[in-house]
Amino acid sequence: MLSMIADWQQSGKSKKAYCAEHGINEAKFYYWISRIKESDKSAVGFLTIDKASKNSDIEIIYPNGVRIKVENDLGLLSQLIRLY
Repeated sequence: MLSMIADWQQSGKSKKAYCAEHGINEAKFYYWISRIKESDKSAVGFLTIDKASKNSDIEIIYPNGVRIKVENDLGLLSQLIRLY
């Protein structure tokens, strides 16, 4: 879903034309777009990580579903973030 919407955005075509060309139900395509906009509103840009709390793990969940869980090691975490 995300890759298809990204492809549509890069195509420069209208939603209707893109859906017709790729055999996508237009109503479903609009639904996908609304879901993405809704999840973007709840997304958090930056979080403060307390260095003092050594016991807790940090989990990053990317929009494509990839999950990364690491110990509270800021050096390792900064390397993983750069990968994505």
